[in-house]
Amino acid sequence: MKTLPLLMVPVALIGFTSPVWADDGQVERSQLESLLDKADEYGFTHYEEISMDDGDRLELEGWGKDGWQLEVEMTVEDGSLIEEKRHKDQVPDWALSGDEVRQALNNAFDSDLQRFEKFEVDRDASIEIEGYDTQNQEVEMRLDGNDFSVTGVEND
Repeated sequence: MKTLPLLMVPVALIGFTSPVWADDGQVERSQLESLLDKADEYGFTHYEEISMDDGDRLELEGWGKDGWQLEVEMTVEDGSLIEEKRHKDQVPDWALSGDEVRQALNNAFDSDLQRFEKFEVDRDASIEIEGYDTQNQEVEMRLDGNDFSVTGVEND
């Protein structure tokens, strides 16, 4: 009888350490690339913010080629549309194109980002990317808005 509680502890800990990233509100590189392809198909041309929500949704804020400002939620599983809001607006100079977002994200992934959680570009064209590194530590990366090089990394 005394060994039963000891056996239960390792089994319980295994469940807590299993990597189920989407449940934690994070996605890996290939899944994020696929979701950005879906956003392109939907009509996004420029972005302001991309973030995970509730572990199974991706929220995107930006602009479409028709000049509409878009706020879209899609499933992480297959990129299907959950919710959409739009209003007529002009694309600001500081918004990043899909190719620029991909270049910034690729630089972040090449600089030790393992799993994505949030991307944001500010009106002053500064870029911040949040997620987790290869050591599973929270990381915030700042990137230069001109060449998308990583200018700062902060681990939490």
